Amino acid sequence: MGAWILLTGLWACGDDTTTTTAGTDSGTTATTPVDDTGTVTDTGPACDRAGAAPDGSETLSWDDDVGGASIEGTTWAYGADELRDIRLNEAVRFELEHPAQVHAFSVKWAHVPDDPDHMLTAGLFHDFGHNGFDFWAADPIFEDAVCASEIGDDGWVTYVLDEPHTVDQPGLVYVAHQRPGSETPAFEMDQTYLDDGDCGSFDECHSSVNGPDLESSVYYNGITYPIPYDYMVRLHVSYTQTDPGPVTFELHDGITLSSRIAWGDYNADGWDDVMVNGVRLWHNNGDGTFTDVTGDADLGVISGDGGVWGDYDNDGCLDYFAQADSYSRADVLLQNDCDGTFTDVTERSGITDLQDYNDCDDPDNNVHAPTAASAWLDVDGDGLLDLYMANMICWGNERSYKDLFFLNNGDGTFTDATADADFSNLRLAARGAAPADADGDGDVDLFVNNYRLHENLYFENLGDGTVDESADTAGVGGHRANLIYFGHTIGAVWGDLDGDLDLDLIAANLAHPRFFDFSDKTQVLLNDGTGDFTDSAGDWETPLENPTGLRYQETHSVPVLSDVDNDGALDLGITAVYDGRPTDFYWGNGDGTFTLDVYTAGFDDYTNGWGAAAADYDNDGDTDWGTSGGLFENVLDDDAKGSWFSVKAVGDVLSNREALGATVWIESGSQTWVRHVSGGNGQGCQDSSYLHFGLGDGIAEIDRIVVAFPGSGTVAFDGPWDVDQRVWVYESGPSATGWAP
Repeated sequence: MGAWILLTGLWACGDDTTTTTAGTDSGTTATTPVDDTGTVTDTGPACDRAGAAPDGSETLSWDDDVGGASIEGTTWAYGADELRDIRLNEAVRFELEHPAQVHAFSVKWAHVPDDPDHMLTAGLFHDFGHNGFDFWAADPIFEDAVCASEIGDDGWVTYVLDEPHTVDQPGLVYVAHQRPGSETPAFEMDQTYLDDGDCGSFDECHSSVNGPDLESSVYYNGITYPIPYDYMVRLHVSYTQTDPGPVTFELHDGITLSSRIAWGDYNADGWDDVMVNGVRLWHNNGDGTFTDVTGDADLGVISGDGGVWGDYDNDGCLDYFAQADSYSRADVLLQNDCDGTFTDVTERSGITDLQDYNDCDDPDNNVHAPTAASAWLDVDGDGLLDLYMANMICWGNERSYKDLFFLNNGDGTFTDATADADFSNLRLAARGAAPADADGDGDVDLFVNNYRLHENLYFENLGDGTVDESADTAGVGGHRANLIYFGHTIGAVWGDLDGDLDLDLIAANLAHPRFFDFSDKTQVLLNDGTGDFTDSAGDWETPLENPTGLRYQETHSVPVLSDVDNDGALDLGITAVYDGRPTDFYWGNGDGTFTLDVYTAGFDDYTNGWGAAAADYDNDGDTDWGTSGGLFENVLDDDAKGSWFSVKAVGDVLSNREALGATVWIESGSQTWVRHVSGGNGQGCQDSSYLHFGLGDGIAEIDRIVVAFPGSGTVAFDGPWDVDQRVWVYESGPSATGWAP
């Protein structure tokens, strides 16, 4: 979220003094609500603009109703600049829990000149990134000035909007103003020192100050600090809806997930199980409930930070690679013994992340490259799954690690073929690896998303066991600025977003408001069918509107795609990291754009989200989402969902048994849909290999299934099949129906 910068000062209120520390440096907003003198050029009729909150409105406030102090009573400073002496935005956020109309706001002012005609300017502003303390100053929702003479006997003055401002989705709005310097009007503060005063949590502090001229040559118009007192500012709203009604997802009791989630049917009974950090294995009981079988599976002594499922030995039983996002712990390869237990075969396999070029300032212990994510993919098309390890960073010395690629030898061993296959030897802060046949040529390519303003990588599979890193030419490397800056991409996921039957890419980026002008925001990368991509989200000129329908959040983390309502279009969730940051949910429109709907999604209590992955874990014909906040069951009403179809591809000739990396199309009349089998995505997560297709209304049967098996070629399966069932298709030609194989 940014560096912690100390603001020391003396809080003066009566005879009490307190030393205080302000919160997190965020950078901030773009323009000035008023000019440097505080002058408003068009105030309308003099001294008759104040009003009253409408009857029946609800008043939102944070203050303790006891004021008496302001910024003038502090010695808060940034370097040599005391904040009370510089041009400063003062703001307070309000959290709208339901769709609402904003009617008015009230302010208690301090340091008002002894001039009844002095104009006091304040406004209502949009949120800027949902960090809790930045507002978007460039485009006020409403801004006005009232005369000092209109301040009531109780010290309050109310600003009434010309027209109520409608807020369709819950979220944040701000009341703010700008003071040009000392001895000018300021928002009055209350006298309650909030918690520890460091504003370390989202809920601790609600007000902030921004110096738009502080470090403005570096940051996007300055620096913002939360402050440990509340401004005497109140918002008057009426909620237009207080109950979302039926929600889309409900939290499923009885299972605990983590920051990395991998769905896989390890016992091949037709029901998805799930592995999470720990290592911890949750067995699906065949009815949508789960039992922790970590000990029974002989995994109790294994340590790992998530991982990916893949049948590397093609025996029909899913094995698991447990990655260790650690400097001192090794990654582990777990062979499935096909009896519900696993054996650690790491030493025999030859897979290792030992390195000697970055001791992370501790040569005695820090000898492993921290593996933040991994992926199974068959690079050389020999029917054997190879392994890519996305390695992260040493946070102590800010130096990154090389990624590794291990080639499957077919005898249970692997060879480090990173250089031989032409994978990059750059030391980048990798957070995710997402394989898919992006260019549609029958072999599996790989997108690697990197953090710390490092470029993302795209390895095009050349079909001869080597790859070509071509992120820039493919359009997925990230936006360059000054030749060095890209983004903080935490997670990525493939899916056909615009219905043109190729695989597009969502790359979720953390992008601080203070670097809003150049850093990558979340990207919607549309494929032209040949592996060339265009970011339809564009440059995000403002956080308020985007052609894709996405909203700007500072800490977007991991995207997940699935057709939640079975209408034929992929829907999108994006988690957001850090305390208080909500998960976004969007309905896919089928054309590469999305419609935000957080109110009815059911994620209202799910914040600080990391990993996410999709599976129909209860086999009821709709996709559910596993997240770091828990397992969310899709409970959308049946009358709000269309028909569906499930496909399980099995490689039993030349392709890998789990068909990881396969692309699958289904056809009904003139309509076609496409999905792919995930060998890894997100921030070290994995979607189910049981592919779910939403069909919409009016589809009664599927005529044809076409599978591009990696390393094998395309196999067509002729139907017809009734909808609302699972069909198994085998590379050797036969097909079967039913939940189980």
